[in-house]
Amino acid sequence: MAKAKKITKDELAAVQGAVNNINNLYMSVGRAIVDVIKNSGGIDALDAALKEQQKALEDKYGSVTINLQTGEYEEVVEEAVEA
Repeated sequence: MAKAKKITKDELAAVQGAVNNINNLYMSVGRAIVDVIKNSGGIDALDAALKEQQKALEDKYGSVTINLQTGEYEEVVEEAVEA
């Protein structure tokens, strides 16, 4: 069996270091984006507004599934659970 060809240890270390630096940067950017989203409160405010609208519709129409394109709705029928 032929001996595998390899780059030098120093070359390998340099390439591994460069790849690790890029991966660390990706992780840092991802964490920063998640922190901005969490700290902005924008998602929480939008989610709260949606929940309010859903509650108002449920109070008026009961438990329904609404087609968001047409406005048509169907009652949600819960299946009986056999014991």
